[in-house]
Amino acid sequence: MCKIIVVLSCLLATTLGGKIYNLDEIAASTCVGISLPGYQTVVAVRRQCGGVADCTAVCENANPFGGNAVAFGGFTCFNSLHVYNPQPIHEKNAGKYGPVIHKYGGCGGGCGPNYCCCKGHN
Repeated sequence: MCKIIVVLSCLLATTLGGKIYNLDEIAASTCVGISLPGYQTVVAVRRQCGGVADCTAVCENANPFGGNAVAFGGFTCFNSLHVYNPQPIHEKNAGKYGPVIHKYGGCGGGCGPNYCCCKGHN
């Protein structure tokens, strides 16, 4: 059960098998992991299934945050993901898996990607 301090985090989390998974954190970590090496601002922007905008448009229209000078000029898409609601983790059962992430290798649309990987303009 979520406590008041972590309510915002829990609003976007999925609880399965007694574990809490934050899909935003999974997506952001994945985007950073697949980004090019070097200095850059990387964000994972949520996208609706079947949305009119593809990830190129989603990234271009994402609002800069906190006056960050690196991202102030906007964002550019470099990949897209589908982060699935994870299966319950069975800690004692070898061979079971947790979160599943599909990397599309591009910035297209359709009813696939639910997160867009965007980098800030340098």
